[in-house]
Amino acid sequence: MSERARRLLLTAALALAACGDPAPGRPPAPPRSLASAPAARSPAPAPRSQHDGVGTTRAASAGGQDDPAATAGDDAALPREQAFPTACAIDADCGYDPAGERCGADPRLNRQPPVTDQGIVCYCDAGACALLRVLPVPCEGDHDCAVAHEPRPHPVRATRERPHEKGRPCRDLTMSTTCERTNICTLRRHACPRR
Repeated sequence: MSERARRLLLTAALALAACGDPAPGRPPAPPRSLASAPAARSPAPAPRSQHDGVGTTRAASAGGQDDPAATAGDDAALPREQAFPTACAIDADCGYDPAGERCGADPRLNRQPPVTDQGIVCYCDAGACALLRVLPVPCEGDHDCAVAHEPRPHPVRATRERPHEKGRPCRDLTMSTTCERTNICTLRRHACPRR
């Protein structure tokens, strides 16, 4: 058997193995020449990265969309919480970090005003800044509201153990609560002369 016949038989055997057995009564299809086969696709080039000046790397091309870090957004590479010192001596040392949703002792953080009906309280507890989140307290009358003094003064719903405060401002109490027209308990700090 000549070399050429041997090659044709080998090519036909490979074509049959790739395509399966031909239908009965049908001659096998001639093998396609290697020149007509579609060229294998070259792998897509790795996406180039560009530096955005903040120490993070972003995918520069649309090919980076399959990358989980790229689909999560540029902020995925940034630290979600920046570490702020928390050591404090008094409440005024503590401020609120909205990005990290926590309190810290850095002077650049937001100092929160005293709570009247709802908000954030950053206070110093055992030498470290702590966070108190005060939610609005619904009410129908003043009797529904009371003052909680711990960890810092804020309005709460009146209970049997903590009833609505009674007495005269500055004589019997320095803080009281009222139910405002918005139907939310509001804390009032009375301006009392020092004794």
